[in-house]
Amino acid sequence: DTIVNQLPKGIHSYINTDLSPDGINLSGGQQQRLLLAKAYYKNPSLLILDEPTAALDALAEKDMYEEYKEITKDKSALFISHRLASTRFCDNIVFLENGEIVEQGTHEQLMKLNGKYAEMFDVQAKYYKEEEQDETQAILSTNA
Repeated sequence: DTIVNQLPKGIHSYINTDLSPDGINLSGGQQQRLLLAKAYYKNPSLLILDEPTAALDALAEKDMYEEYKEITKDKSALFISHRLASTRFCDNIVFLENGEIVEQGTHEQLMKLNGKYAEMFDVQAKYYKEEEQDETQAILSTNA
């Protein structure tokens, strides 16, 4: 059952309370999924995604990347992110520092280079592992 089917007015529900007092407020993750669906529906030849997973936790973010990979497979897409975990599905990564291109290549190439990209990726990966462990602990505590 989709979220839309669970809404009181279904597909005719207002998103946000700006247009109607009985509108619904979506979570950050739901808003991002809605925007992704809108982009997919319009079938553009170029997608520009600027920090599209900023409101998601690490686990939801991973799922969203899989959706982006599928949606953008036959399209040109510019994906802007400070979260380097999101770059793994990208065909070409341009790593910027102070507005200048410092490194460029695939995730694997940049990791082998062992430069600034690899350093920042490793720092962020440690953070994500800690976040995932905290979320798993919270789920196990809730189910106990």
